[in-house]
Amino acid sequence: MIKSIKFKIFLILAVFVILTAGSSLVSIKYYHDLQQSIDLIMHSNYDSIVYAQNMLETLDAQDKSQMVYIFGNDTAVISDYESNRIQFLQWLNRAKGNITEYGEKETLDLIEKDYNKYVSAVNKFKTTKEKSSDNNSVDYYYSSGTYYYNNILPLYKDLKDNCRNLLDINEQSMLKMKDQSRNLANKAVYYITIISGLVLFVGIIVIGYLLKKIINPVEDLVVGINKVSEGKYEYVIPIRGEKEINYILESYNNMAKKLQEYGRLNVQEILREKQKAEAIIESIDSPIIVTDEDNKVIMLNKAGERVFDVKEKNIINTHFLEYIKQRIIFDMIKNSRNLSRENKEVNDIEMSQDNRNLYYRVITKPIWFEETENIGAITILQDITKFKEIDRLKSDFVSNVSHEFRTPLTSICMATGLLLEGNYSDAAEANELLMIIKEDSDKLDKLVRELLDLSKMESGKIEMEMKDVGIDDVINAVTRTFKIQLDEKNIKLIINTKGIRKKVKADVDKISWVIANLLGNALRYTNTDGTGIIEIKAREVNNTMLVAISDNGQGIAEEHQKIIFGKFIQVKDKDGQITGNSGLGLAICKEIVKAHLGEIWVESTLGKGSTFYFTLKLGEMLEE
Repeated sequence: MIKSIKFKIFLILAVFVILTAGSSLVSIKYYHDLQQSIDLIMHSNYDSIVYAQNMLETLDAQDKSQMVYIFGNDTAVISDYESNRIQFLQWLNRAKGNITEYGEKETLDLIEKDYNKYVSAVNKFKTTKEKSSDNNSVDYYYSSGTYYYNNILPLYKDLKDNCRNLLDINEQSMLKMKDQSRNLANKAVYYITIISGLVLFVGIIVIGYLLKKIINPVEDLVVGINKVSEGKYEYVIPIRGEKEINYILESYNNMAKKLQEYGRLNVQEILREKQKAEAIIESIDSPIIVTDEDNKVIMLNKAGERVFDVKEKNIINTHFLEYIKQRIIFDMIKNSRNLSRENKEVNDIEMSQDNRNLYYRVITKPIWFEETENIGAITILQDITKFKEIDRLKSDFVSNVSHEFRTPLTSICMATGLLLEGNYSDAAEANELLMIIKEDSDKLDKLVRELLDLSKMESGKIEMEMKDVGIDDVINAVTRTFKIQLDEKNIKLIINTKGIRKKVKADVDKISWVIANLLGNALRYTNTDGTGIIEIKAREVNNTMLVAISDNGQGIAEEHQKIIFGKFIQVKDKDGQITGNSGLGLAICKEIVKAHLGEIWVESTLGKGSTFYFTLKLGEMLEE
């Protein structure tokens, strides 16, 4: 039965393929003929046109040389004339070797004859001029010009006319061949259109037959399958068409009857349990992959689709590595086959996603059926990127703290050792060593206090003495302490608090510390040649007080702007030196502003300067 259907379809398709092949052969034939016609045009006429054009160019060059030689009295052009003469003869010989059209040979013979006369006339003039004793007299120029116009110029014009005639002969031939090619192309279009129409007609007949004899019964079969999937086992597919197709439809109807007999099995309950399991897997945020015993993917949740950038519908029943290029995970799935029900395969991997490195803990567990048959594996990927980042931050923090402590401690130890050994010359040198110990001790004390303050602020344990205060009062109080530094560095300070009507809710000491830290940073990175300007502005914006501290210093690179509020971040100045202290200042500023329910950020352009902004909540109205 199946062989009979295959044979009929094969015969129909064979006829269709034969017609298609015939159409293709006709197309190839006409394309070959058209290509030959084009090649004939290119090889027979195009070369002759090129030769004629080059002869015209070299002839013009020879004439110009003659004019310069006669009237400019420049003997150096004789070499140019000889060079162009040789080129003219070369192009003439090539044209004589490419005669393809009627009248072309006679024209070339005439060109050769006239050119020999032209060369003789030119040589005669050269000989006369070389024998002449006075080449600069008026009589000489008159006689030379008369000779050129009477003997050389007519031959030059005749040569140009004959060369143009050679061009016309080949151009007319090309136009004629072009018309022949167009006719050939039209003929090809005509026959190919007829054959294509025939193929299309036969194709429509074939499709109609398939729709009637095969596709329509298959559609009836699809309808029957849908009915059964809905639990309507009583539905019967109508029998019609070819007996081979009817055999399939009858087999299906018998199967539906059997299913109706087995209806006592609770299929709905099984489907519900399956849907429940799928819903649970889909609700899990971690990527989950379920594979069968052949390592084919049979389930992938939404989280997995996002991580592996694939769609579940595209990879179902395909091999794991076909779409998911993760060899490590695949090896874990294979190795899990050798594990017992209680064991699992665990490994940490790194993946790149959206230009970021993400870390996952991959856990693979085998799926056993009735304790004896391994039917697949379930793999879950737990995102541990945050934990990796925390580990990295911890390591960086310890490294930075160790570095900040090491330098002053080393200095203290060296100074203490020198004092203990008595390795100093007088009391002044001993006092200098003691000052070193004190200064480095103060640095350590400041660093410890800053770390403690930062820790308290991050944990929310630091107490804020909030009250309403005028922001201009705070700014003026802070800037007064920087007056000497501003004068020493020749930097201009501008304070602009015009238009402020309200106070701010702030801890005066903490906000003063923030402004002082930002102003101190601006002083360190602003030019001291008299062009440096620092400006402090305060404006009421959207029920908040926006404070901006700007400078026209060296600016901050974009990559540093993203991390500058982190701990132990220090930016080098234009000389490559780190001019700050511990690198905790901006981190403390950020925590203080956050404690005031505000925000802090920076905008900067290299070479133009930086502006640090922070916001505070508004308080009561200022007193008049």
